[in-house]
Amino acid sequence: MRRPCRKLFINSCFRLLMTGYAVLFFSSANAQSLNKNWKTELEQALTDYKKCKNETGDNPQKCSNVTGEVLKIVYNLNDFYSSQRSRYMVAKEIAEFLEDNTEWQLLGHAYEQDALEKAQELANTKRAVVAVLPDKGDAGHVSVILPGELASSGTWGFKVPNSTSFFVHDPQNSYVGKALSYAFTRNMIKDVLLFARSY
Repeated sequence: MRRPCRKLFINSCFRLLMTGYAVLFFSSANAQSLNKNWKTELEQALTDYKKCKNETGDNPQKCSNVTGEVLKIVYNLNDFYSSQRSRYMVAKEIAEFLEDNTEWQLLGHAYEQDALEKAQELANTKRAVVAVLPDKGDAGHVSVILPGELASSGTWGFKVPNSTSFFVHDPQNSYVGKALSYAFTRNMIKDVLLFARSY
């Protein structure tokens, strides 16, 4: 009787151990980390984006991949890639994804100084943070918070985090490394939400 019990115990331990490894593997596969070359790659993405828009004219669908791809460039996260659609999500899809995803937490609105400060603090600890204007009939917008410093915004009246934005309908105003207030006008901030990746 002892041998079958021992064998059963060993098999149970082995299954438990393998389950633990699987959880660890998949958790690390989806874990975020700051890309050490994010600045260079983001600047290149900006150059390519403006070139893409110039070559294709006003064809937002062809060049809109960059909105979702920026998250991967900076934080090595592919959360905004849709395997179902075989492309990166556009702003409206990203907003819907964030509302229903438990791996992302709402920090607050863009008119809340605490939320803005928390966004910069988390970005500086290599946590992914995004600012999202949901699509309400006209085009929504997504901006990614970058590591950096808070900057005083005269238009917003707040200290705002460092960011990058790629504008689908106004590519020449797309930027890397400017205050979040460059991405959204003051009258938009009541609707802009800040989300952070949990881990």
